[in-house]
Formats: sequence, C-alpha cells, structure tokens
Amino acid sequence: MRLPFSTEKILAVTAVSIAFVTCVIGGISVSITNHDRVILGIQSEGKTLTGMSETEIRQFFLEKARAKMKKPALVVTSGSQRWDIQATDIELTPNVEQAVQDAYGTGRGGSLLTNTLTQMRIALVGKDVRLTATYNDDKLQAKLVAIATSLSRTPKNASLTLSPRGNVERHAALTGRQADATTLHDTVTPKLSALALTVRAEMPVEEMAPAVTDDALASIDGVLASYQTKYSPGNRGHNIALAAGKLNGSLVKPNGIFSFNDTVGLRTAAAGYKVAGVILDGQLADGIGGGVCQVSSTLYNAVLLAGLTPTARTSHALPSAYCPPGLDATVADGQIDLQFRNQLAHSVYLLTNADGHTLTVYILGTRADLGGKTIRLESNGSRLHPSVYRLYLAGGQVIEREFLHTDSYAS
Repeated sequence: MRLPFSTEKILAVTAVSIAFVTCVIGGISVSITNHDRVILGIQSEGKTLTGMSETEIRQFFLEKARAKMKKPALVVTSGSQRWDIQATDIELTPNVEQAVQDAYGTGRGGSLLTNTLTQMRIALVGKDVRLTATYNDDKLQAKLVAIATSLSRTPKNASLTLSPRGNVERHAALTGRQADATTLHDTVTPKLSALALTVRAEMPVEEMAPAVTDDALASIDGVLASYQTKYSPGNRGHNIALAAGKLNGSLVKPNGIFSFNDTVGLRTAAAGYKVAGVILDGQLADGIGGGVCQVSSTLYNAVLLAGLTPTARTSHALPSAYCPPGLDATVADGQIDLQFRNQLAHSVYLLTNADGHTLTVYILGTRADLGGKTIRLESNGSRLHPSVYRLYLAGGQVIEREFLHTDSYAS
C-alpha cells in the first residue's frame, strides 16, 4: 500500500535528520577521543600511533631515529670492494620534529569542522607517517666522486718497443673504466631522504676499450725500415723531440692514410713549442716550432724505405742540411702536410727516438709483406734539381726502379 505523499516526505526528512545527528555525534565522539592524543588511523611503517601524546610520539620517533642512525648511511660496492659512508660523513639528520608534527598535528590546527572531518577521514582510510632526513649533498657528492675516481682508469693502448738487439717487445693493452658517480647519486638520494638505512648500491662502471688492442699488433714481427738524422740540443732540439713523441706509437692499418699534421697537432707555444730556425718564404728565419720539418723529413725517408706509398709531400724552398736533396718533406700548420698510405697486407707501427743528438724513426710491420725484398733510395741530378728513385732489390739485384719525383730548390 502506498503512503500518502506527505507521509513519505516526513519519513525522508526524518532519515536525513537521523543520519546528520549520527554524524555530528560520531564526529564529536571522535574529537573527544582524540583530544591531546594522536588521532585514530595514524601509523608509522605498520606501528599504530593512535592515542599517543605529543611527548610519547616524540620519544617514539627519537628512538626510531637512534636505531636507524646506528647503521652505516650508505654502503657502496664494486665487485669485491666496499665503501661505508656514515651518517656523520654526510651530515645525515633525521627530521624528528617534522614527523612529530605530521603525526600529532594531523586533525588539529584548523576549524572545528575541518578538524572533525579530517579526523573522521583518517579514522576511515588511515595515514602512514614516515621518518625522513636531510643531508649535506655537497659532502655526499664528494664521497661518491672520490670512490668513482678510485675505480676509474684511462685505457692503455697496446704498444711495441725494440730490445737492445732489435727484437720486437710487446706490451699488453689495458681496458679502461669509467665509474658513474652521478647515476649512483641519483639512485641513492631518494632512499637517504626516506631514511631507508642502510642504503646499499653498486657503483655503475663502464668499460672503455683501448684504441690499440693486442690483436691489432699481433702480426707485427720486425722492423721494415728506419732512418736517422742528426740535430743539436736547444730550442730546435726541444721541438724535434716534442713532435717525434707525438708520432711514437702511431698505428696505420692496411689501406689507412697517415697524416703528419693530424697526428702531431698544431705547433704553437701553447702546445709547448719554442722559437727556433725555420725556412719561411724561401728565407731562413725564426719561428715557433722550428725543427719540426726535420721530424717529417726523417719520417718521409723511413716511409720510402718501408715500401709505403706517399700521398702528400712537399719539398722545402731550400735544400736541407739533415738529409740528402730531394728527400726532405716540409710541413706547416693547416697548409702543408706529409701523408702516406699503408698499402701492405698488415698494419705498420711507428716508433721514434730523439736522444738529444740523433732522431730515429722506425717503421715496424710484418716482414713477409715485403716479400723478401729490400729497398734503397737513389738521388740523381744536381743538388738544386735532384730526381729521386726507389729501388727494390732481391738477392742483391735491382728488380724494380720506381721514379718518385724531381725537386727544384732556390739557390
């Protein structure tokens, strides 16, 4: 049977009124219960804090902080190595008062209605209060960088030297390492801030292969050719030694092109070069890097004797005192280069030695690549107009005569 409309309205209003009164009474009851105590529903990592006084809640977080701070703040590992970073090392400080305020202050400080609604909501859904921390980020980064530096190392190329008897001696390559302190920092900082001690993390380390590996030098078994020139100590000798050192250890792979300028770099005061005699516009003068052309000329002769192919070479304007006419090779920053191509089946390797009086350039390679042939250079013509030939010999007999160039020098 359907009730009259007025009766339905009265029942609805009554129900709403009862619900409202219930909420008000419930809110007042919750508010009275939570007076000067942590409200219902507050916890910290599974531990209920409800009903604690402000003094009790402070003591709770102080004890929690003391327990956490007994442990190392951070343990960094790399393989079997380990570094412990203590809280004092990075001024790690638990935010106890912040946690107290967050736990005890929730549901207080607003209007009566706001506080009541907050307390009722927390009683229903709960709230987890975590103890956090602050730290000195500069000190943390310094610790991590120091660890990364101890783990990092520059890759070392495989290299060759000659024994006193002229035998090839091999020196193994070393793989480099680059430790990444920045990535580690970004990984551990949220955990330190959350006081999730002890934070444990592996230092990210990336391996870096050397440019010249052991395999790259494996086929090299002897000296294909060498050439010597004489010089005197002083600024010029300093420049010669500096440039020769840049050539030392250069590897040229099969079909590779070697550039003197690219390898040696700019001859400037900033690069360590001094003022010495040069040939400039056909005249003797002083300039930064004087003497470097003796290095390029010595290399040029060794290249020819090793059977390699010059692809860029320019003579001086005047004959040189340190090598025969037609066998010099001038260079100039960004203008004139000495280049050659390794057309042999295997790589070649440059060794240099400048002892203060004699500059020697060795070209090491695979002796079988020359097929048992030896090479000799021949210069014909006058001192100012020499023609240069490369002679290939087998069994002491010339089997090939290669014309290289004819130079013209100023008188």
